[in-house]
Amino acid sequence: MARWWRRDQASDGGEAAPSAQDRSANAAHGTLPGQVDTSDGPRAVTLGVHDSGLTLTADDGGDGRSTLAPRTYPWAEITHVWFANDLEGHSTEDDAVVTRWVYLQRLEFADGTVVASRLADPPVTTPGAVFRTGRIADRPLSTIWPLLARIHTHVTEVRLADADKTLAAGGLVEFGPLTADGDGLHHQGTRIPWEDITALRYSFVIAGVDEDELGAHLRMEFRDREAGAYGFPVRWLRIPALEVPDIEVLERLAAERRA
Repeated sequence: MARWWRRDQASDGGEAAPSAQDRSANAAHGTLPGQVDTSDGPRAVTLGVHDSGLTLTADDGGDGRSTLAPRTYPWAEITHVWFANDLEGHSTEDDAVVTRWVYLQRLEFADGTVVASRLADPPVTTPGAVFRTGRIADRPLSTIWPLLARIHTHVTEVRLADADKTLAAGGLVEFGPLTADGDGLHHQGTRIPWEDITALRYSFVIAGVDEDELGAHLRMEFRDREAGAYGFPVRWLRIPALEVPDIEVLERLAAERRA
C-alpha cells in the first residue's frame, strides 16, 4: 500500500469533539485533531475513533489542496503509539494559578503514515495557596482523555499479543532505547532481567527537588546485581516518555514477567 503521508509534525492544540452518532456495531465515539507531513507541507487531519479502529480524514483547510478520501485503519494496523502529558500554567494578579493539561500523542500506522496531535483540556483556575500545596489532580476530568484511553487500550491489547509471540519465539521487541527479549531488558549495554525490575511505569512529575525528574517519563527501578550480593541495591532509569513507543505494552510485559 502506498504511503499517504510522510513523518511527522506536532499539531497546534485542539479539542476533542464528542460524537453524536448512535452507538451501532461500529460506533463512533468522537474525533481528535492531528497533523501529518506531506510533500506540500503540514496538513491538518481528523481522527475518528470507532469500536473497530480509526478513520483518518484530511481537512481541506480552505487552501485549495485536493481532498483525500478518508482511510480506515483497524486497531491491528496501528503499529506504534507515543504518548506524554504536560501541564501549562501562569499566575494571575489575584494570586491564582491558571493551568491546563496538554496531551501529546503520535500514532504510526502500518503503511508508514504518522499522525501527531497536541491536545489541550480547558483551563482551570486554582487559588495560589492550594496550588502551592501540590494538591492538583494528575489526570483531571477531561473530554480528551477518554478518547485517547480508548485508542491506547485497543492498540495495547494487539501489540501485547504480538510482543508475547515474538518473545516466545526467541525474538526481540524494540521500545526506543530499550530492547526486550525473553529474559529481560537491555539498555545501553546494561542487561536487566525481568525478575530484577521492582517498578516500571509511566509517570508525570509536577514538582520535585531534581529538575530532571520533572515532566513525563518512563521510570524504572531495578536491582543492581553488580553492586553487591546482599540486599541488591537498586538503580533508577528515567527516560523521556516520548522516546519510548508503546509504554503501556512495556508496562504490561514487565508486570507479567516479574510475577
